[in-house]
This record gives sequence, structure tokens and C-alpha cells, in this order.
Amino acid sequence: MSLPVIIVTPTLLVALLAAAVLVDLRSRRIPNRLVLIGIALAFIAHAVALITGSVPLAGPDWWAPLAGLLSGFALLMPLYLLRATGAGDVKLMAMVGAFVGAQAVLDATLYTLLAGGLLALVFMLGRGVATQTLANVRFLLTDWALRLSSGQAARLAPLQTTAARLPYAVAIALGTGAALLWPLGRLLHG
Repeated sequence: MSLPVIIVTPTLLVALLAAAVLVDLRSRRIPNRLVLIGIALAFIAHAVALITGSVPLAGPDWWAPLAGLLSGFALLMPLYLLRATGAGDVKLMAMVGAFVGAQAVLDATLYTLLAGGLLALVFMLGRGVATQTLANVRFLLTDWALRLSSGQAARLAPLQTTAARLPYAVAIALGTGAALLWPLGRLLHG
């Protein structure tokens, strides 16, 4: 792999994730423009790597960024449908998938879920919203149990009072970093 391709593609991904984290921390939103630019850059970097004879970050197949994009989107979509993440988080994970490919986005999603759980605990305790969060969880579970016992489908309506919104781009950035660095750590130590 040529040095520029091996450095430029991950650097682009890191820069885009850093921008998403900063915006998400400020506004609790991830701009579509940022994600679309990132997806375009992922496809361009992949094409450049293939043309120059390098092995792209997403994998050697021409369709690897598309498979990664679809995988990243599909992996976070259930959380969006359960209202546990926002649409921007789903699109950001799809962008990550376009950069790293389908296999690596599976690892990134696993690490993201772990980082998101830790972030939720820290956020919940640090902001003093543990009582509201637990009350919301109790309400959701009770509502679902009552609806299911009466033969009704569980509803996914928004709560009247939410505890807080997490800047989930932080978890996505940490999870992606862990997924990309973990194999490197195994190679160095093993």
C-alpha cells in the first residue's frame, strides 16, 4: 500500500469524525452535509486506492464502500427505530462503513455500542438525570408489557419528559477508533 493512501484515508475519516463530534457536542445534531461529503470522500479515496494499485481501507473490491455504507446504516437503524439514536447517528455510521467496509463496520458498531453504554452512564450520572432516565425506562417497560398482555402492539411514541440527549457521535468516533486500532494492537503484540 502506498504511503499517501494509507495515511490520507484514515486521516480523512478522523477529521470527519472529529467535526461530527464537535457539532454534536454543540447542537446535538450531525449535519447531512458533513455526512454526504464524507461518503463522497470515502468513495473517491477508495477509487484512488484501486487506481494506484493500493489496498483500500474498505477492502479490495470495487463495491466495498457501498457494502460498508449499507451495513453501517442497517446496523444502527434498529436503534433509530427504537428512538435510542438520532437519524444523524445512523447516517454517520453509514459514512464510517463507506470508509472502512462491511467487516470493519461490524466491529466499529460493536465498539460504538459499548462506548455508547459507558457514555450514557457517565452522562446520566454527571448530569443528574439518573432518576428521570430510570423513570423513563420503567414507563417504557410497563407500557410495553401492558400492551403486549392485552394483545396490542407495543408503541414507540416519544416520552413526555426525556432525561437528556447523548452526543452519540462521540461513541461512534470512539468505537470506530477502537475498531481500527484494535487489530493493529494484536499485530504488534502477537
